[in-house]
Amino acid sequence: MACLAGGWQEFVRSPVEALALPEREAVVIAAGGAVDDDAVDGEAVCVACAAEAETDGTAKGPCAEEAGDCTKQLAKLRGDRIAVIDLDIRVGGRPGNDYPCECRLEGETYEPRRFATTMFTWKAAGNCHKPLYFEDWQLERYGHSHGALADPFFSAAHFFVTLPVLPYKMGVELPWECVYPLGYYRPGSCSPWMVPAVPISLRGFAVEAATITGIVFLMP
Repeated sequence: MACLAGGWQEFVRSPVEALALPEREAVVIAAGGAVDDDAVDGEAVCVACAAEAETDGTAKGPCAEEAGDCTKQLAKLRGDRIAVIDLDIRVGGRPGNDYPCECRLEGETYEPRRFATTMFTWKAAGNCHKPLYFEDWQLERYGHSHGALADPFFSAAHFFVTLPVLPYKMGVELPWECVYPLGYYRPGSCSPWMVPAVPISLRGFAVEAATITGIVFLMP
């Protein structure tokens, strides 16, 4: 058992002689180099007392109480395993002592949120375009297709049927007028197949008649 030397003179001895000193000559050197006067009077304190008490099961000397505490703490440290970790997050204990008391709301009548009445008016967009006399709006706007092979023939028929009545359509919608895209289904909406109605217009009849008359007089 190695203990600290009793004075500065002891440091000049050889290591063998220092280790062979009797226990009553050993003193405790406190922090800062101060020497304990009680230890100089003859009461030796060894730093290995706790280890000896744990080895032989007995507590001797002034380290008796410390050795018992060290044994308990060591047993507690050895018993601390990951398997004993408790993952239970339930609140335990007594309300008001271990955790705050719960203040419950009972007997209250549910009141829904009362939003202020807001008026929202829809305003049409100001987008417009010139008349589209050859537009196939069933195909171009809604995607109503007759098939990849039949669409070119239907588009050609639509063009050649529209060409003779082009003056009439120009009389219904003058070329310099603005046409607004209102009344059509919105993009992505499920639009049904429809047969467009033929517009009746006296101005259209007049323009068509004037066009046919002019062509007749122009031809030899």
